[in-house]
Amino acid sequence: MTALTITHTHPEGTLISGTARGDGSAPALKANRWRWSRNLGAWYIPRSRDHHARDWQIRATAEALREAGFEVEVEVDNTPRATADVQADKVARAAARAEALDAKSERLEATSEARHAAAHQIADAIPFGQPILVGHHSERRARRDAERIHSNMRAAIDADAAARETSRRAESARANTRPESPATTANRLDKLRADLRRIQRHRDGYTVVQGRTVVAEVTGATGDQHDRYAAEAAHLEEQIAYWEQVREQQIADGRTVDTSTARAGDLVQVHGSGWWRIKRVNPKTFTVTSGHSEVRVPHHNVTALRTADSPQNDR
Repeated sequence: MTALTITHTHPEGTLISGTARGDGSAPALKANRWRWSRNLGAWYIPRSRDHHARDWQIRATAEALREAGFEVEVEVDNTPRATADVQADKVARAAARAEALDAKSERLEATSEARHAAAHQIADAIPFGQPILVGHHSERRARRDAERIHSNMRAAIDADAAARETSRRAESARANTRPESPATTANRLDKLRADLRRIQRHRDGYTVVQGRTVVAEVTGATGDQHDRYAAEAAHLEEQIAYWEQVREQQIADGRTVDTSTARAGDLVQVHGSGWWRIKRVNPKTFTVTSGHSEVRVPHHNVTALRTADSPQNDR
């Protein structure tokens, strides 16, 4: 029986090599949520690129394939790439996808126009209002022409709809080539920092407190588990450093505002709205007021800031 190799790396994701059409591997792979890629010419696990290997899914797949009579080897490398490389690769792949979809949309539009023109060419040869003459020698040709007109118009409509959908998908892919919004960056940083705190707790141990009473002491990880947590923490710290630089650049470009020094009494604008006075500074939001209105807004939604003692502050 053919020997198969399951490999995982961050740049390539999880792939399997050695399979062939009709060799009996497909049922086991489909059952474990693998997909076939025509571009790669191989089965792969979706959304596995630039993530740690899903050991449970790889083990289940290997066991199912071995039960089917295959020899299976597993090679896993969980070394992460630099975040800058990951983002550059994502942008390049999104640009390539958008370009391919644009070309496909143009081909579909051309097909639609050609089938539409073919239908009109047939219809233009028929006198306006001419019915099908039942029993006449022209009946067979007339019915054939009517069917050809219908099939061409149907194909033109379907191709036009497919072209518009493909164009929409191209625009969606192209959106991933544009600079990330300040709000998305801020939310990403919040999640990464929360993940880092969670990993550090598991790595180093933590204390469970209820009220002011310590109810449990959870010891930190040891051995291989400690090493895995340490590697995850280092990767998260690298990602946080990258996205903090992105946010600093967004501030420098005027796309968002550094609100770290904002205090109660200062004025803020939210997405270019009127000025609101800060009533209270919360960890992730500001409580702001204007007239009789009071709302809470995330720090990253602030687009302009005036200190309470600013000469422009007339409110």
